[in-house]
Amino acid sequence: MTPERDPAAGVTLVEMLVALSLFAMVGLASFTTLDTILKVRERTDGRLEHLAQLDRALLIFGRDMVQADPRTLNLVDGVLSTVGHDGKTKRQYQLAETVLNRKIGPPNAETLLTQSLVQNVDALAFRVLDEDRVWHSTWPDPAGGREALAVDMHVEINAIGSLRRLSPLTRPAPR
Repeated sequence: MTPERDPAAGVTLVEMLVALSLFAMVGLASFTTLDTILKVRERTDGRLEHLAQLDRALLIFGRDMVQADPRTLNLVDGVLSTVGHDGKTKRQYQLAETVLNRKIGPPNAETLLTQSLVQNVDALAFRVLDEDRVWHSTWPDPAGGREALAVDMHVEINAIGSLRRLSPLTRPAPR
């Protein structure tokens, strides 16, 4: 027969070991969960930054096209260039290796300031829509006489997929 235990005597060694084991398992599970959460957060932050970079690039492109004089639009060998309605600012878009670059400066400058908009670009293509609703991969149209109405930018990024930005061109105000 086992003697009855005195309730004021405290805990036994076995009870203490069981409690420590449970506490260690809870601590280990918490550490593993926290580590997983931090890794997911790090990957998410990188993706969000990349998406914000893409959003900025598409916004800048759209604004540049709205400010562009359609008569100055030029698309040759995948390089799109325009001069603004004010005649003082030239803008160029092109793919250099895997970077979508925007170049800006005075129209007569030999070198333009280069701004890297998007990294890791696999392909970049432009098309110009004329007033007959026909798309062209080069501009000005060799047939001549037509006005450009819009520009379509198509960007391929392996990690994301395909992005398009269709931007209307505005006519300059009459003087």
